Amino acid sequence: MKRYVVCLISVCAVIALCFSAAYSKESRGVKIISIKDQQGKEIKLYKESHALIIGASNYTAGWPKLPGVKKDVEETKRILEKHGFNVTVVADPSREQLIQAFEKFINKYGLRPDNRLLFYFAGHGHTIKQAYGEEMGYIVPVDAPNPNKDKDGFFTKAMDMQQIEVFARRIQSKHAIFLFDSCFSGSIFALSRAVPENISYKTATPVRQFITSGSAEEQVPDKSIFLTQFVSALSGEADMNKDGYVTGTELGEYLQGTVVNYSKGSQHPQYGKIRNPNLDKGDFVFQLASIAPTAISSETPSQVISEELSQLREEKAMIKKEREELAQQKAIMEEKKRLEEERQKLEKEKTELAMAPRPSKITTGSSYTDPTTGMELVLVKGGCFQMGDTFGNGDSDEKPVHEVCADDFYIGKYEVTQGQWKEIMVSNPSWFKDCGDNCPVEQVSWNAAQDFIKKLNQKTGKNYRLPTEVEWEYAARSGGKSEKYSGGNDADSAAWYSSNSGSKTHPVGTKSPNGLGIYDMSGSVWEWVQDWYDEGYYRRSPRNNPRGADSGTIRVLRGGSWANTPANLRASDRNGLDPSHRYADDGFRVVRTK
Repeated sequence: MKRYVVCLISVCAVIALCFSAAYSKESRGVKIISIKDQQGKEIKLYKESHALIIGASNYTAGWPKLPGVKKDVEETKRILEKHGFNVTVVADPSREQLIQAFEKFINKYGLRPDNRLLFYFAGHGHTIKQAYGEEMGYIVPVDAPNPNKDKDGFFTKAMDMQQIEVFARRIQSKHAIFLFDSCFSGSIFALSRAVPENISYKTATPVRQFITSGSAEEQVPDKSIFLTQFVSALSGEADMNKDGYVTGTELGEYLQGTVVNYSKGSQHPQYGKIRNPNLDKGDFVFQLASIAPTAISSETPSQVISEELSQLREEKAMIKKEREELAQQKAIMEEKKRLEEERQKLEKEKTELAMAPRPSKITTGSSYTDPTTGMELVLVKGGCFQMGDTFGNGDSDEKPVHEVCADDFYIGKYEVTQGQWKEIMVSNPSWFKDCGDNCPVEQVSWNAAQDFIKKLNQKTGKNYRLPTEVEWEYAARSGGKSEKYSGGNDADSAAWYSSNSGSKTHPVGTKSPNGLGIYDMSGSVWEWVQDWYDEGYYRRSPRNNPRGADSGTIRVLRGGSWANTPANLRASDRNGLDPSHRYADDGFRVVRTK
């Protein structure tokens, strides 16, 4: 159930220089890793390696404390850094801190396809049979109550595997592996008994793998057998076919055998891949240090030196580029600081002006109901406002605060619902179909939203579209007011988010509206807007009706969702995603001009 209590001096110098540079880069997680298949063909896998280690030890709500977790975290960090990972450690997280740790780590490292990500959780785990019959596994943050004493509180605070699946699917990196040194059932992954295959081109295809230290209802000792065997595995013992690599499949097979043995049958680790045909073909790879001589044993010393010099030049170029980028960022930050100091008094006056009532410009206006679909829209009277991080606690892409103006437009009173989507598109892509027709449609990509709008316009004869970033933020702020969230400064009254949603969507319009009578612009589901995402666009944005960057690779989402913390619910928060991707917390609303 849970976890308890060549010999020339010049040649040698060159080789030493190569290895010194490689070690320096590896310590930051930046090292190109490639493999060779059975035919000797080189396959490049990873440019960067990053690991998130979460250790939950000091429980506060009825669970036994786990003093051994702290030592386990240190040992896990040591072995992963030895394998070239840049390691982030989070100790004793609450539920909000746990969600924030995953989101921050994925947003920072998980959006690059050539990275590999490893997640390691050490702490209590639990399995509960749901009302509909399926077992669901949970990892337990330190503030989650014991379900035997407070089951409702446990559901509110614990993180279920469905949330882990959302995180796993949000990652853009090809390979990610999740290891849980705690026990619960394999709710989101297919249990595996596969025989490890040889390294091949298929290894490099996308994959999400999961390993737990035991199954449901088993107890794991505080002195972790799982961790001890994990370290042994990465030290080379899990290399079953002696090819110099340990794959995720080999790791799972090894841990299953050794942990069962050393625990005398009291622990039965589970391992497998996510139940998704696009994410279950590859295999996570650890490269053992001892394979380097084997991989180049047929080459001459001069070839070895040439290859290492080539790698050194590549790494030097990467270091130079990083330094140039840092210098540029520093110059930009200094310029921003200077401008902010010069404009401080003026911005204060403008903010006060924006907060004052302006009845001639800002009004809830009239509403409009589309006779074909029944969609309700609210008239937003045009005006000017201070766009961006007016509260001073936002990210760099929300700055500088700048004045923009928008013309009149109508915007959806609610997010597009599952019922409205089905009326236009017939099929329903949503993950939370059980929520009903009045719940927001989700698992919608930006491209799919465009298809919906095209068919909607054909059917209604109107000119609907997605809002621009300016239109979205102006409407969310009740016509440009200085509000942290859409509807005021209290997240609970305005939004469904991680602390009150129960990890699911809810019918639209069940939270308080903002000052224009618009619902759910904070929380519920992320909302696609029309613009390309450009982190520095605010520095050159025109004043009147800006339309965003002319081109890009990802599109903007606004408003946060049921899975996010209050930081992402802010009216000024910006996010970006590939327009072809879709997740269970992504939706949209429509606008049309007056």
